Amino acid sequence: MKFGVKIVISVIAIISIVFSIAGIVIIKSNFKHSFDKTINQSIDSHVLERYGIENNIATNIEKDGNISREKLSSYAISLVSYLGNDKKISIYIENEKIYSNIDIDEESLAFLSKTNDVKYVIKDIEKQKYILVSSSVEINSQRINLISRYDITDVFTERDRQVEFFYKVDTVVIVISSIVICLLAVFLTRPIRKLNEMSKKITKGFYNERVNIKSNDEIGELAKSFNKMIETIENKINELELSVEQKEDFITNFTHELKNPMTSIIGYADILKSGKYDKETNIKSANYIFKEAKRLETLAHKLMDLMELSNEIVKLESINVVWFMNNLYKDIHESLGDIELKLDIEDGYIMADTILLEDCLRNLIDNSKKANPKDKIIRVIGKNEQNKYKISIEDKGCGISKEEIPRIVESFYMVDKARARENGRNGIGLSICEKIAKIHNTKLIIESELNKGTCVSFYLEVADIEE
Repeated sequence: MKFGVKIVISVIAIISIVFSIAGIVIIKSNFKHSFDKTINQSIDSHVLERYGIENNIATNIEKDGNISREKLSSYAISLVSYLGNDKKISIYIENEKIYSNIDIDEESLAFLSKTNDVKYVIKDIEKQKYILVSSSVEINSQRINLISRYDITDVFTERDRQVEFFYKVDTVVIVISSIVICLLAVFLTRPIRKLNEMSKKITKGFYNERVNIKSNDEIGELAKSFNKMIETIENKINELELSVEQKEDFITNFTHELKNPMTSIIGYADILKSGKYDKETNIKSANYIFKEAKRLETLAHKLMDLMELSNEIVKLESINVVWFMNNLYKDIHESLGDIELKLDIEDGYIMADTILLEDCLRNLIDNSKKANPKDKIIRVIGKNEQNKYKISIEDKGCGISKEEIPRIVESFYMVDKARARENGRNGIGLSICEKIAKIHNTKLIIESELNKGTCVSFYLEVADIEE
């Protein structure tokens, strides 16, 4: 059963129950009021009739003195004509019926004759409702019992009329309510239907779709959250697809990087194995095998570094930047050959892992060296900027096109593969640097222009130093 149908049925059921209970309570209240009023009026009329009989008999007794039972009976009967022939009464003296124009069953008579107090019963006679009211008086030591009957059918007829009217009103209210509630349910559940339709689309892979619900209520908030969820899913899927693509590229490039040197090594090894060539050729073959084997060794080490960094958990420590850079300069300046390394470092303290940061800077400086800077100068700049410490490595080398900048941090990606291999590059250095930057909660900022040079920067947290 759909949610909208549930809403309609539930609301209609609630309205029906509440309206029915309210109607029943009102009808019962009205009926009780009318019934009590009619009962009281009947009792009052009966009491007046009884007083009339009592006073008439008492007057006659004063006139005639002690009278016989027969006289008493005649006085009582004569009073009936005085009260009116339309009066429905029964007169009993000592349980003997003197006069009656109504039929009273024995059970009712026995109940009404028990005491002198005013008593009444409700009787159904030929589809009519009557009340029998009874009371007694003692005159000349004789008990006179008067029973009066009054028609109260109108009270019950009015109740039945009200019930019938209520049923009609109740039906109209339920019909109108049902129509209104159905329309409201359609309107209120429309956003939910949109969300449902969108969910079905998402299951089919349409992650670029968004639900268009503009409201300031809970449904609107749900729609916003739903869209954010879709966006997150889409981003995650894109990331996964990119990751898969990168892994496929990684495997392809890795296979290529292994295949070429291995093919050459096997070829030159076969030359040495054959023993058919002169000493010079053999030395050339051995040198090539050694060169390619060293390149494979370097590649293996780089791959190991990359794998280790994927699971690296480090504890950052406070480092004096000037001290760190000076030590790095001492270690690598001789290996740069004709390339001059210039340091422009502001004093400061950073939070970093010494070994990883050194490895990152070595790779960046090595990349700058292999970019063949025109002025043979590599600049390492360190400065404080907006509560961060910025480290930059600049060169005036061959540069990188804007299209290729986003990809150069991918493993095995090389702008000029032929020249890269000549320079001993394998396309992993920047991947390692990117991983190290991520570990330090930062990222590489690469700015480059073809034939003008490259600048790679990153920001590190400034250490709090107690003075």
